[in-house]
Amino acid sequence: MRIGRRRLGAALAGLLLVAAVTLGALAFVRWNAAGTAHPVLPPGGATTQLPEGEQYETVVDNRATLVALALRNDRGPATVRTYALPPNSPWLQSRKLVATQLDHWPEVGNCADNPEARTLECTWREPTRWWPREVRLTMMRPPPPTEPRNGWPNLTIVIIGSARGA
Repeated sequence: MRIGRRRLGAALAGLLLVAAVTLGALAFVRWNAAGTAHPVLPPGGATTQLPEGEQYETVVDNRATLVALALRNDRGPATVRTYALPPNSPWLQSRKLVATQLDHWPEVGNCADNPEARTLECTWREPTRWWPREVRLTMMRPPPPTEPRNGWPNLTIVIIGSARGA
């Protein structure tokens, strides 16, 4: 029994159509999944209530704006939340808490703790080829007692930003 050219052509066209529909469905599902920012819970003891201050509020607002601008893409604005933590909250604990929520997303750049740094940042990117989502953690420590505080209360600020896949 021989297969004619027309039947072979129709079978190949059908196979290509099934493959194209499957790839399209996978791309559509991934596109929808990348369209939502990954929700990230704050570290324990975090509160959204920041005390009134003089100049520290401007510094915190500026840093949150920088995080939002860095994560913004053509899919829309990032979700950025600001939290207050107790004064000596460890960087490694906050970083570990965020990393465990991201299901093996690789860190981008250096996320090591520098005890002398007042601002620490770490970014994670979803391990996918198309439209990877990003999450950024920023911690701002209060100035040491030897420096002027400019109204900075005795607390640590954590900014968590999450972006849609680009």
